[in-house]
Amino acid sequence: MEKMRYGNKYMMKWMFFATLVGIGGGLSALALNAAIDAVTFLGVRVPIHLAPIIGGVIVTLLYKFDPDVFGSGSAKYIDSVNLYQGHVKRRTWIAKLIASASTIGFRGSGGVEGPMLLMGGSTANFISKWKRVSKWIDKEDHRILTVCGAAGAIGAIFRSPLGGGIFAAEILYKSSLHYSDVFPAILSSSMGFIVYSTLGTSNPMFAMRDYVTTPTNVFYYILAGIIAGYISVLFMQLFHKVEYFGDWLNKHGLEGYLPILGGILTGFILLYYPSAAGTGTDFIQSLIEHSYGTSFLIAILIAKMLATSFTVGFRGSAGLVIPALFIGAVVGGILSNYLVDGTNGLSNALMVSGMTASLASVANVPIAAPIMLIEMVGFQVGGSAVIGSVVGYIVGHRKVVYINMRSDDPDFRVAKDFRKSDRYFETKD
Repeated sequence: MEKMRYGNKYMMKWMFFATLVGIGGGLSALALNAAIDAVTFLGVRVPIHLAPIIGGVIVTLLYKFDPDVFGSGSAKYIDSVNLYQGHVKRRTWIAKLIASASTIGFRGSGGVEGPMLLMGGSTANFISKWKRVSKWIDKEDHRILTVCGAAGAIGAIFRSPLGGGIFAAEILYKSSLHYSDVFPAILSSSMGFIVYSTLGTSNPMFAMRDYVTTPTNVFYYILAGIIAGYISVLFMQLFHKVEYFGDWLNKHGLEGYLPILGGILTGFILLYYPSAAGTGTDFIQSLIEHSYGTSFLIAILIAKMLATSFTVGFRGSAGLVIPALFIGAVVGGILSNYLVDGTNGLSNALMVSGMTASLASVANVPIAAPIMLIEMVGFQVGGSAVIGSVVGYIVGHRKVVYINMRSDDPDFRVAKDFRKSDRYFETKD
């Protein structure tokens, strides 16, 4: 009976807290989507090559209010959870919302996962200050609560209730996944998805035609995964070089002004390849539905890698996950030009394999990647999603884009670090 009592206490506590912050994460995702749509509408008359500069100016101004607006937000989330018991400033929510909406809405190139991780974590920190909540949590609980807030936002924005929770926990470490983080995070991610589906949309992120995986095509999935994985490694190297150059500029008097420089360079790319603007989800869907020439796909691939590196590497407020999906989809599209006639679902399967390979390689999330893609697209491409993720992780796991990920630690957070009242299941004789 004692064993059951302690087990129930732990479960009941996290069912309540994870649900609560998951709802907050879902609302954060709705807010960011609405803000991006609003800024995009307001900036529709601005020339596409000038729009990213406006976004850069706004981010630069917000830097004075909260320096955490700079960059994707993923690295700050990782540091917050691993080093500071999940502490994220409450004002970061509004600052990151405006900065990310300005960066992406004004045609900067980047994704939404970084802002969502930080905004979800900030929501959890806000909730943790409530008197009726704070008295029930300690430092370790606060860390997990931040993971839950981030998971709620990710599960909502990607419409991925299972993958979002795993992603928020898996991204913290280079090759570890801890159940103490995962289970509450999945519950929060599911609640975020429910909120988003109720108040927004429950449609999958991408629509693909049905396709049945066959053994004869496994080689093609592996090939797509290998190519996408290696191109993703090149993307990470390019991104880091831009980041390091930005660090050098910071030391020479340009601190706080890098997003403007990033906007100028991104605008130059968009002048020739406007499809590289924004998150890139519209182009991915278009690529799923239509065929493009190989020369154009190679050009847009390079343009997206450069535009994202300039936008985010020079501290614009956007993420890297959707650009990674963009890279993988384009690789799959190029391969399909040579391997299939473009009239059957194999081309889509190749894109999914490339997308999971790129995501697993860039974000170092080999488990979350296929689950998220299956939830974004459908179970019909499950085989290619899993194969691509495994191959991409093997190719790229030594080159992580988030250099502050924690190294492997098999003894991480041993039993004595957990609250005995929650985790101890034996009674003394």
